[in-house]
Amino acid sequence: MFTSLVKQAEEMGLLDLSSVAIDATKVEAYEKSVPRKNIIQNGNAADWGIKSDTNGNPIKWFGYKLHIGTDVRSGLPIAMKVTPANYSDSSVALELVEKCCANTQSKIVYFLMDAGYDHREIYSVIRDKYHAQAIIALNKRGAKQPPEGFDWDGTPICSARYRMVYWGSYQGVNKFRCPHIMGKCDCPFGSAWCSDSNYGMVVKTKVKDDPRLFSSPHRGSANWQKQYNLRTYSERCFSRFKENLGLEDGLNVRKITKVETHAYLCAITMIAAVIAINQDSSTRSSAA
Repeated sequence: MFTSLVKQAEEMGLLDLSSVAIDATKVEAYEKSVPRKNIIQNGNAADWGIKSDTNGNPIKWFGYKLHIGTDVRSGLPIAMKVTPANYSDSSVALELVEKCCANTQSKIVYFLMDAGYDHREIYSVIRDKYHAQAIIALNKRGAKQPPEGFDWDGTPICSARYRMVYWGSYQGVNKFRCPHIMGKCDCPFGSAWCSDSNYGMVVKTKVKDDPRLFSSPHRGSANWQKQYNLRTYSERCFSRFKENLGLEDGLNVRKITKVETHAYLCAITMIAAVIAINQDSSTRSSAA
């Protein structure tokens, strides 16, 4: 029923699907908490989880995680999965990506995720298998320096140690120009030190060479940041689930299968309501 409603919403033009945000939220178990040593690790039992809130503060709970792929235009879920709370967000990412593509017909261009999903395999599979771009914040994981010749966001550093200027992307190739020529710095060596051309030195990076560091659009660009900012639509979806549809306060079932059923009923209610409102609006417009 959930998949059918997603397809109906897409056919009605309620979903954009060019960008899909993927994230996870905590779901506290209705059953009594038990010590971790007594939990049977079979992928079905409630477990202890820890996750940072929007301010970076750790939150610990006993229960499950709800993983959702959200259409950023409508804020509607298009793919879901419930796991024990100890599952990492990144371990479910590719399964959600697959479900998002299977549940819809439109081409998904961008998959938006936070730094918890920063794994090379996710970038590569999204690019190679689904021909889409992963927009994921970098997790430096204790790295003290960026890759040699580049800044943290994949911007090339010129021989005078200035950040080069992003000059567009075409078919997975990013172009960067001399910052002195572009008026972004006053290089003591001038542009002639790096290039004899009046155009200045040019450096190109290819996404296929390092899908994690390089992306199209470039990580340091306004377009990349604009896409990444859309990721907050997943938070709005979670908020509706919890505040309006009783995902937590109304949860009075035990075991992961029943919790997942409860979550799907929340999603079905949300999508069905949006479809009904838009169908009613269309009917009234036709009658007028």
